[in-house]
Amino acid sequence: MPLSPLTVLTYTPARPGAASRLVDVGDALVAPAGPIAHGVYRTHRLAPSARLLAWARAGARFDLSRTGAARVWADGSLQASECPHECCATGAAALDPEDIAYLGAYLMHQGRRWSDTDDASPSC
Repeated sequence: MPLSPLTVLTYTPARPGAASRLVDVGDALVAPAGPIAHGVYRTHRLAPSARLLAWARAGARFDLSRTGAARVWADGSLQASECPHECCATGAAALDPEDIAYLGAYLMHQGRRWSDTDDASPSC
C-alpha cells in the first residue's frame, strides 16, 4: 500500500490535558453529530512527510514494536523509532510527532497491530 493521505477519526476525552486517541481510519469517516458530554470526536486528514515518503521509495518497512512504538526499518537495520530508548541504543533517528501519528494510522489501516506475531523484535 503506497503512502497516501489518510482520513482519521480521533476521540479526545473531556478532561484537562487528555490526549486524543485514534479511533478509526478510512475514506468516508464522519464524526458523530451533536455534543457528547464525555469528549469530542473529530476527523483529520493526515499526510505522509517528505521523510516518510523518501523511506518508502527506498523500500523501508514500517511496523510497531511490542509496546506499540512506530518504527522504520531499511537494509535490515532500524532507521527511526518513536521510542527514545531504541534511538539511543541503536543510533536510529527519532520520529517526529506527525510521523508517529501518520504511521499509527497507516499501520492500523493495513490491519497491523503491536501484537502481530510476525515481528520478532520485542524492544521498546
